[in-house]
Amino acid sequence: MKQNRIKIGRWILITCAVALLYFLLSGPNSVITLFRSHRELKTIETEIRQMHKNIDSLSVQIEKLKNDTAYLEKLAREKLGMAKKDERVYKFIEEKN
Repeated sequence: MKQNRIKIGRWILITCAVALLYFLLSGPNSVITLFRSHRELKTIETEIRQMHKNIDSLSVQIEKLKNDTAYLEKLAREKLGMAKKDERVYKFIEEKN
């Protein structure tokens, strides 16, 4: 009789352990889902930080475009190939091999 109680106790313990593992490793509240959510959160936070850096950079560039004539002149020379009246613009073209 005592051995039957021990066997039943073991089966109950094993069943509880299996049930606990099942609930920990499956379903919407599982440890695996929690880990994935945490990893996704970190990725999104990194993307947000990068976007804030881009916003700051663009804000600085907007201010320069509005207020800095030297910056505008630099852009006109570099991007558009513009020059002052007494200057010449030389363009160097790479040879194709």
